Amino acid sequence: MPDTETAPAANPFTTDAVTRAATETTGRRPDFWIGYSGETISGQEVADFLNATRTVLEKTGWTRSYTDSDPDLPEPDESMTLKAMILTLWRYARQALSQQGPLTLNFGMHQVDNSDAHRVADRVLDSLVAAHTGTPTAQATAWAGRTTRTWDEVRNLLTAGADLARAHGPAGA
Repeated sequence: MPDTETAPAANPFTTDAVTRAATETTGRRPDFWIGYSGETISGQEVADFLNATRTVLEKTGWTRSYTDSDPDLPEPDESMTLKAMILTLWRYARQALSQQGPLTLNFGMHQVDNSDAHRVADRVLDSLVAAHTGTPTAQATAWAGRTTRTWDEVRNLLTAGADLARAHGPAGA
């Protein structure tokens, strides 16, 4: 009987043309590897952040967009006291920001606690998406939210971003 299994599709973010274009983007901006702290973030730190994000999304699940469909949430009650309203709002916000999945790429990145690496990781992913789509600029989180996007594509982006950061980012201190 012939083997019907097919090899996994190649990662489109790791083609020579995409890698070259994304790497050129990193070199054009002197502040590309600078985080919110004003310090240079190493390629390895960014790679670790992207790998951790991928792990979070694999564990909790990924969704391209978030919609609150909790039927247990009551309609607003005008007779509530201010304290009751604030406590209810706090509970809703805490639930919305919790690690319960599935999560969008954006929320998955926010679950990994490193704002410096997050800022640079955004740039790395954005440069890969721009190179992949052939546009001067693109936002990876918007790309991940397109209706046709799949988890495999998002996982490929995160993997390629980690590889690019590790190979072309600055060395650690």
